Amino acid sequence: MTEQITSNHCQKNGFKMPLPNKGGEPEFKLKVEPADMIIIKYKMKSESHVPLNITNPTKDRVCYKVKCTDNEIFRVRPPLGFVKPGETASVTITLKPKSGIDPNRHFFAIYHVACVDKTDPKKIWNANTKPDGVIRMQVQLECDEKEKNEEKDKKDEKKEEKKDEKKDEKKDEKKDEKKDEKKEDEENKEEKKE
Repeated sequence: MTEQITSNHCQKNGFKMPLPNKGGEPEFKLKVEPADMIIIKYKMKSESHVPLNITNPTKDRVCYKVKCTDNEIFRVRPPLGFVKPGETASVTITLKPKSGIDPNRHFFAIYHVACVDKTDPKKIWNANTKPDGVIRMQVQLECDEKEKNEEKDKKDEKKEEKKDEKKDEKKDEKKDEKKDEKKEDEENKEEKKE
């Protein structure tokens, strides 16, 4: 399932995007599409794929790196790469949905650094690499309404089952108490007879 990422959604829902940089982080100099927020529409039992385009308007060749908040549910391909001046790199973001996922907690961070040599991008991005630019893009996850309702119904069913179990347990406890009381009464009666 491939969905287009839209920026109108953010304006319509009042989101301020992209997320602000941390203190001391350089401003992002590349262009990304979408420009403000990544919206992924998904169904619980299937992966969703979303395109992310990174365009280099600078005069330098750059190396980019895309990171996500949760590697268990997101996959980025390719996570590292080069973009020549005036060209665009296409990245695919894949969501592997799981139950209980928070639809507003996640974001993607995109870093870039100028590089002239054609080395392996993994060698460029190490612990000492200072990026030339950073952007963090909020992710909005939108579950298919039908599936969302089905999942809610399942949760409600489980709650009802638990309530019923508790009621049954209480009934059993009361029965046991009555049995114990009856047994005590019988024992008391026998003691009085003796």
